[in-house]
Amino acid sequence: MTEPANLETHHVETLGVAPVPDQDRTMRPGMLFLIWALASASATTPVIGLLLHGIGLWNFVLIVLLATGIGLIPAMLLSHMGRQAPIISMVMARRTFGIGGATLLAILYTIVGAGWFGLNTDVGGNILDTLFPGFGMLWYIVLGVLQIVLVFFGMEMLEKFYRYTALLFLLCYAVLVYYLFTQHTFVLPVATEGVDWGRDIDLVLSFSLLAWAYDFPTVTRFCVPLSAQENFSDRMLYLLSPAIGVMSAVLFMGLLGLVSLQMTGDWNIALLGKNLPFWGEISAIGVILAIAHTNAMNLYPAVTKLLAVINIAGKPHRFMQPAIVILLGVFATLLAIAGILNLVEGFLSMLGSLLFPFSFILVIDWFHGQHYNDAISLFYQRAHTWTDYFLWPAPWALGVLIFGIVLAQLGFLIAPVLIHILPWKVCSALMTAVIYYGGLRFMEQRVQRRKMA
Repeated sequence: MTEPANLETHHVETLGVAPVPDQDRTMRPGMLFLIWALASASATTPVIGLLLHGIGLWNFVLIVLLATGIGLIPAMLLSHMGRQAPIISMVMARRTFGIGGATLLAILYTIVGAGWFGLNTDVGGNILDTLFPGFGMLWYIVLGVLQIVLVFFGMEMLEKFYRYTALLFLLCYAVLVYYLFTQHTFVLPVATEGVDWGRDIDLVLSFSLLAWAYDFPTVTRFCVPLSAQENFSDRMLYLLSPAIGVMSAVLFMGLLGLVSLQMTGDWNIALLGKNLPFWGEISAIGVILAIAHTNAMNLYPAVTKLLAVINIAGKPHRFMQPAIVILLGVFATLLAIAGILNLVEGFLSMLGSLLFPFSFILVIDWFHGQHYNDAISLFYQRAHTWTDYFLWPAPWALGVLIFGIVLAQLGFLIAPVLIHILPWKVCSALMTAVIYYGGLRFMEQRVQRRKMA
């Protein structure tokens, strides 16, 4: 069993995957919104304007709003789960997918987090190489080291970083937007092709809300504990803050990328800095803050997932967390150097297939079994035999998850008129959740019949 541990205020965080003690759960909805808005407002986020180029400005707004509506309920529930049980999502997953299944998934999703880190670092390296050519790989190394140092000190330092750099981030983008509209002719992005509603909604959710939602508990575990005295409006703020933070950033940054692409031929507004006066160039450098904001929420959860893997063999050494930060950060920086940005669309498609059914199954299991009313120590039980790694409902959950991943790839078999309208990855995840719930109910009824016989 893993016991709660203090965060060691003002020092390197060594909490690992232990439950967050109540005295360290102080985060409020405003800070929660800020963390996820800035995490989502990456220098990479405007690339969604490139990926959806041709659908027009108003169709883009509508797609983002539809995607928000579709992903809002699972995102709210995942946010709530972290407040109810102050543990990371991959420890929560042990009750659903078993210790073995959760461990395998933690390894997979650690790689996903490292991939996101690499994507954003690749964008930052490109920005710096454009502004100050001739240094090549050095910019990637510098960015990687700075971001690793930021995550090294844990959530307390990250909260301060978000709080004190939010205004600077907004000012930098405001300067770049000013130069964009004063030095270029405004051209309203209009639809030049038909909107593929289903594919585009899937793409936005893979890029934003449902790509982040399974990590919401990793942050909301630091929020003020849930209490019966909490009023409805406060509870709703905690539920909504992460989702609204993520999607508001996607909306505004995506629009910026769409407009910039239409006006300048480049979605990356920061690259305007190479042709701007001094303050424009400084602002372009300041956009690197956006990369650090996002990558902190890529690397930090990825570190906790890898710690969850190590945790099954016993309690990790107290300094294992900072060591994993360094090792994983170096690996993710190497992905940036290797040019992972060139694989962005395929990477996003893979994310939807992997994360959507996982998140939906986790929510269904929480809702159905009400596991989080149990003692938190149950999430940290050890496996003594190989069968303990895959106790019920793990075999069913893993089987259905694999089915959901395969189902997400079979969209080409659906009638074109339907696949044009339906976000297939979301629909396949929803069907997966329904099948999973049906299996749980069937087994319950079977057990009840045996007891009555």
